[in-house]
Amino acid sequence: MTDLAHSSGGGHRIGIAFGTLIAWVAVTVFGAGVLGEPVELEDIATQGIAWQIALAGVLLVCVIVWRGWRDLGFRAPAPGTLKLLWLPALIVLAMFGLAAALGLPAPGVMLLVLVNTLLVGFSEEMMFRGVLFGALRERLRPWPAILWTTGAFGLVHVLNGFLTGSFVLAVMQALAASCTGLMLMAILLRTGSLWVAILVHALWDCATFLVVVSAGAMRDLKELQAAGGIELTPGLLVLPLLIVLPNLIYGLWLLRGSRVEAVPRA
Repeated sequence: MTDLAHSSGGGHRIGIAFGTLIAWVAVTVFGAGVLGEPVELEDIATQGIAWQIALAGVLLVCVIVWRGWRDLGFRAPAPGTLKLLWLPALIVLAMFGLAAALGLPAPGVMLLVLVNTLLVGFSEEMMFRGVLFGALRERLRPWPAILWTTGAFGLVHVLNGFLTGSFVLAVMQALAASCTGLMLMAILLRTGSLWVAILVHALWDCATFLVVVSAGAMRDLKELQAAGGIELTPGLLVLPLLIVLPNLIYGLWLLRGSRVEAVPRA
């Protein structure tokens, strides 16, 4: 397991991390305009640069520089660890292929999706697998820190319901995000590089959005809900879990046995 070096952030690090999380949520989610008309997430990704996401990333960079946190994994991956990306790479390629088969949007739209998902990957990985996980690791053993970070990453996606007006779909997104979040955590710990997790996160989101935009799938679900044709049922909640189940299983496999305990504590 790659050594993630840790610097001392002082006894207040976890408090600063949670305060940063609150500020990050305020900028990221509520900065998108929750008091306005409901908006689809794919519209945010395709109708212009998501400046609130960029601003949230700047906020995190400022906090990291201010506190001098140099233990977040902003380094090149450990030699030989990129081969561990074979499964997410295959899935992402398959999703890009599906989007192409459905009919890709215009090049300008694709560029916006790429830029915005890069911003999301950078911001969310810095916040959760970086700032939050780094703080939790100073107080908890590896597995509790991993689970708390992954749970927080999933739960924050429920707040998308304030944007879209559909908490049914937001819960589905939260379940899917938790599964993928565990894989991203495993990628960070196994490669030692937050940059790798950022890239995988961005490409995953980019491929997902292109499939959704190409198929119009999320909009169709929203219309069904508005017509009373979709309810929050156990079967519906299992659906996103089945879609991202390979991510969850692969993340657990990467973190199997004593590999997690081998990561030095902060």
